[in-house]
Amino acid sequence: MKRAILVFRRDLNEMRATAAFRIIVAFTIIITAIAAVAISIALHLQSWYGAPEAAPILDLILGLIAYFFPLFILITFIWAFASFPITSEKVNGNIECLLATPLSPKELWVGKGLAIFLPGYLISLIASCIVLLTVNFAAVLPGWEIFILPGAALVNGLVINPLLLFGILSFIILFSLADNPDVAIAPSFLIGFGLMIGIPVGLMTGTIDISSWSFVLWYLGGVVVVWAVVLYLRRLLTRQNIVLSSKGS
Repeated sequence: MKRAILVFRRDLNEMRATAAFRIIVAFTIIITAIAAVAISIALHLQSWYGAPEAAPILDLILGLIAYFFPLFILITFIWAFASFPITSEKVNGNIECLLATPLSPKELWVGKGLAIFLPGYLISLIASCIVLLTVNFAAVLPGWEIFILPGAALVNGLVINPLLLFGILSFIILFSLADNPDVAIAPSFLIGFGLMIGIPVGLMTGTIDISSWSFVLWYLGGVVVVWAVVLYLRRLLTRQNIVLSSKGS
């Protein structure tokens, strides 16, 4: 595990030094500030502002924030850093050099995954909390004298969804190391765009309620399936497969 931590620190430092990382962080700060202010102002301007019967609408709005903010930020980190850096390391021979050390393929896999996931998750968590707290203190509390933190949506957005995306990230890194990085990224696009499109469509048609605990359980079931696939495919992560894929075999 100590060697995995060394890989984590190395990859994290390299990622933080990239322009892409700085752009994502800057973009997240801007979007967080805009969302917090714009949603608070928009609520104040509604004709139903302060009406007790409008409380379910607030629950839905805050639930959408809790779900989609972490999703957008984490999927951005995955698409930016999960595949291309590994391709570069294969081309310049870094992967083979790392495997020439006592470092095992699984330690390499874990370290690389955590280096991408943990900063993305931390940033998404901070951004989501800022927006939720700002909207509550600036609009909800003054208008309704209540503080709304939708429990099911928070669990989905800040716990289960990150576990799902970490599973997808783990699959991408595993397949990128053991086979073709270009092919590995494809499932993340399908799942990412599927969630971005499918969840809003489900909300509009009434087939999905992100504030219900039953949806949390269904979602958790999907996460279990994803991780079962990842752990099954872990057998592909051998030194031989990684070296052969690095040579284009």
